[in-house]
Amino acid sequence: MSARDAIADNPPPRPVRNIATTLMATLAVIVALWWGRSFMIPLTAGVMLALLVLPLTVWIERLVRLRIAATTLTLMLVLAVLGLAGAAFGDQLARVAGRAPDMITLVAQQVSDTEPGADSILQRARNSFLELDRAAERIAGVRPVVVRSRSKGAAAKAAELAASNPVASAPAMSISQTATVALRDSAVSGSGVLFQLAGDLTIILFIAFFVLSGGPALTARFLDLWGERPGLRLRAEHAALECVRQIRIYGGVLLVTNTIVGLAVWAAFAFAGLPDAAGWGITAAVLHVVPYLGMALLTALGAAEAFLAHGTIGAAFAIAAFIVLLSTLISTFVTAWLQGRAAKMNAATVFIGVVFWGALWGVWGLLLGPALVVLIKVVAEHTRPGQRLAHLMQG
Repeated sequence: MSARDAIADNPPPRPVRNIATTLMATLAVIVALWWGRSFMIPLTAGVMLALLVLPLTVWIERLVRLRIAATTLTLMLVLAVLGLAGAAFGDQLARVAGRAPDMITLVAQQVSDTEPGADSILQRARNSFLELDRAAERIAGVRPVVVRSRSKGAAAKAAELAASNPVASAPAMSISQTATVALRDSAVSGSGVLFQLAGDLTIILFIAFFVLSGGPALTARFLDLWGERPGLRLRAEHAALECVRQIRIYGGVLLVTNTIVGLAVWAAFAFAGLPDAAGWGITAAVLHVVPYLGMALLTALGAAEAFLAHGTIGAAFAIAAFIVLLSTLISTFVTAWLQGRAAKMNAATVFIGVVFWGALWGVWGLLLGPALVVLIKVVAEHTRPGQRLAHLMQG
C-alpha cells in the first residue's frame, strides 16, 4: 500500500473549532456593537436609507442628468415625508396634552363622587401606604416627636429633635407639587431626547447623501475589497444585491403593515365616536414604524382620548384593549410572517432578532432590527462559516 492510499484510507483529523474562542469572539462583537452604538446606529440607518431610496434617486437622475441634484431632491422628499409624519404626531400629542387639565379635573370629580366608605378601595390603599410609611420609619430609626408639655424647655427640645431629624420634619409633597416636578423632569429629559434624535437624523442624512452620490463607483470599490478571485467577488456581488433586495422588501412590508394599522385605528376611533379619527389613524401609522414601543405610546394616548371624550374608565379600557390586540396581531404575527416569507426565514428568528437588537440599541434597534436580522442571514448564506447559522434561520 502506498503512502497516498494510506492517507486516503486514514485522513488526518480535522481541527476542532475552539468553542470558547468562538464564544469570546461573539461576545466581543456584541460588546463592540453596544459600545460603538453612537457611531454604528447612524451608519447602519444611513446606509439602509440610501439603499431604500436608491430607485427613486436613479429615476430622478434620468430627469435632471446630475447625480448630486438627484440625491439632494431625493433626501428633500424624505425630509418632507418625515416632517409631515412628525407634524401629524405632534398635533395629536399637543391636543391630548392641552386637554390634560380637563382629564385631571374629570378624574378628581369621579374620585370625589365615590362613597367614602370605610371599606372602599381608595381607603384601603391609603391605609396600606400609611402602614408602609410607618414600617419604613421604624426601619430608618425615625420616631415621631410628641410634645407633652407646653413649657419653653420642652418646645425647644422638640424643635431641636425636629431639626436633627430632617426626614421627620420635612413636609410631605402634595399631589400637585409631585405632578409639577414630574412634568418638569419629563420636559427636560424629553428635550434631551429630541436634540439627540435631531443629531442622529442629521448624521443619517449626511451618510445617505454621500452613499447615494458615490453611485456605481462606490459600489465597485466596495466589491474590490474581496480581491481578484472571481468566485469570491461573485459571491460578494450576489450577497450585496440580495441585501439591497431584502431592505426594499422590508420597506414594502413596513408600508403595508403601517397602512393596515392606520386604517384599522381610523375605523375603530370613528366607530367609537372619538374626534379626529383620521388624525389618529395617521398617528397610529407613524408610531407603528417603531415596533412595540410605538404602539404602547399609542395605547396610552388613545385611552386618554377615549376617557376625555366619554368620561368613563370603561371607554378608555376598551380603546386600550383594541389597540393592544391590534398591535399584537399586526406587529407580532403579520409583520413577522410577511418578513419571514419574503426572506424565507422562520418568524421566531425575526422576533428574537428584534428583541436582541432592541436590547442592544434601544428604539433604533427596534426600528432596524428586522432588516438587520435578514441581512445577517443573507451574509451567512454567502459565506462558508455561516452556512450552519443560515440553516438555523431558514424558514
